[in-house]
Amino acid sequence: MWSAIKWIFRTLGRVLSVFRALIANLFFLLGLFALFILFFSEDEVPAQPATAALTLDINGPVLEQDLHSSPRLLLNKWLAGDDAPTPLTLEQIKNALASARHDDSIKAVVLKLQNMSESSLTKLDEIGAALESFKTSGKPVYAIGDYYTQGQYYLAAHADEIWLNPAGTVTIQGLGVYRLHYKSAFERFDITPHVFRVGTYKSFVEPYLRDDMSAESREDALRWLGQLWQHYQDNVSTLRDIPADHISPGKELLLSRFRAVGGDPARYALEQGLVDKLASRHDMLKQIGQVAGWDHGAGTYQSLSVSHYLAHRPTEQNTAPAIGLITASGAIMGGEPAPNTINDELLSQLIDRARKDNELNALVLRIDSPGGSAFAAEQIRAALLRFKESGKPLVVSMGSTAASGGYWIAADADKIYASPTTLTGSIGVFGLFLTFEDALTKLGLNTDGVGTTDFVGAGLTTGLPEHAQELIQLGVEHTYEQFVTLVAKGRELEPKQVEAAAQGHVWTGTDAQALGLVDELGYLEDALAGAAELAGINEYRIKPVQLPRSPKELLMAQLLDSNIDTGALLQSTLPEVLRPAGEQLSKELDTLSRFNDIRGQYVLCVECQEF
Repeated sequence: MWSAIKWIFRTLGRVLSVFRALIANLFFLLGLFALFILFFSEDEVPAQPATAALTLDINGPVLEQDLHSSPRLLLNKWLAGDDAPTPLTLEQIKNALASARHDDSIKAVVLKLQNMSESSLTKLDEIGAALESFKTSGKPVYAIGDYYTQGQYYLAAHADEIWLNPAGTVTIQGLGVYRLHYKSAFERFDITPHVFRVGTYKSFVEPYLRDDMSAESREDALRWLGQLWQHYQDNVSTLRDIPADHISPGKELLLSRFRAVGGDPARYALEQGLVDKLASRHDMLKQIGQVAGWDHGAGTYQSLSVSHYLAHRPTEQNTAPAIGLITASGAIMGGEPAPNTINDELLSQLIDRARKDNELNALVLRIDSPGGSAFAAEQIRAALLRFKESGKPLVVSMGSTAASGGYWIAADADKIYASPTTLTGSIGVFGLFLTFEDALTKLGLNTDGVGTTDFVGAGLTTGLPEHAQELIQLGVEHTYEQFVTLVAKGRELEPKQVEAAAQGHVWTGTDAQALGLVDELGYLEDALAGAAELAGINEYRIKPVQLPRSPKELLMAQLLDSNIDTGALLQSTLPEVLRPAGEQLSKELDTLSRFNDIRGQYVLCVECQEF
């Protein structure tokens, strides 16, 4: 029976992956060409000027893990006509700011955020803390831009001065959760959804059963969205020293203020204290040049990018005791490793390597995941339990999200750290199967045959009989009980306490601490310090845990990596007005295509992925 269930989801994933595979094969030769460029081009790093501004030019999202250059990445960028720099990691940004604070050649930091994607408040808070630390040096931080989106402005608020193009705008809308709902579409095309879940607030499956959000989901989402939005307003209000209604006024107040400035968004932003100055692009550069120096050849201020600046930093030899660090970012899935996912086998190998490494005194597992496959999460948890048998402390640092399966793998840690805006919890389980028996019957296609048991033949074309549905529901309930039990044991809580926090509820880090799901509020640095304390050491160095790979393995992995981002490629072909809808649909299909749990059971918080 489980083989049939596994086949259903794998078939759906394979169908959605066919086009990707075709594109990968068609462009294989171009991948070889990109490989040639990667290994045989000579990129000289320019010399560092005597004085400069460190320019924090964030392109795309802020990453937890580095995107290593590969033929696939180069090919994707070439196909999209993208010559922008590779996205930066949180660690790179923080390291650059920490170094620049004590570097006399760095006269200022410039925030250029126009190409930054919307990022979680958790990541932006960590960068903000690094900016505030830099400002203690007495050197200025400037934010310059033609416009600022909500996330960009949240980070820009840490600047000493925010400059805006006179033709630009600051867009602050608020936070929300919106998803496509499929019930009527399924009815129209005779698709039958089979949903199995435990957790009143486990809302991932709702769009397949309803045309709107349930009252329970609205209540739960509004609670944690309200907390995140209050955090946003409070921080901006404090940083900019302006009232909250200048950040998020009601619609009538906003309209009246907008009328008063004749509908000019830049002037509105200036009068509300959202920005300090309106200036053209050239004037912005000139004013920074007065502080950092002027590059006459380039016609701009003396600027150093984060990657350029870090390339010039000397590598320090540190012989202090080591704390291991593993970063687990993405949805938790089994099977073949895929981009932006946590593969249970690979992560388990890393954990086992940390267990056997006598140089490590403790391990910090950084989790940024909305969950995924229940089976894969349990394999990772088993590896973590083996690590704990070594006697070394295990500490979890939660990033933007450590929900559902992300919490499953965190629960047994000796200590758990989360930021106030981390989304966690979502303790619930679901299974989802789509069958097409009615649609095929209308087309005159009928499945018939014989089998030796009552469970043979259930699938996409025949549907799920009642006894099969009951069996699956019992399995989902068993996994939920397992989830509650392991959390109770790992967190030393009574099962009834866990049950009160479970049922699929999503919690912010602040609420999770109050419920006993989290020990301390803090960031990665706090978790590392906590691990050192548990290990009984004062000074420590961070040792990333990595699997060794030979030059041949690296070459073959890069050469044969066929995971071309066709979603992004297809998105680029859509008209601008259709791209938001295309992006939303692409995310839904991408999530479905990764469903490969061998029992069809998932511990996943989809709405958490956006925050």
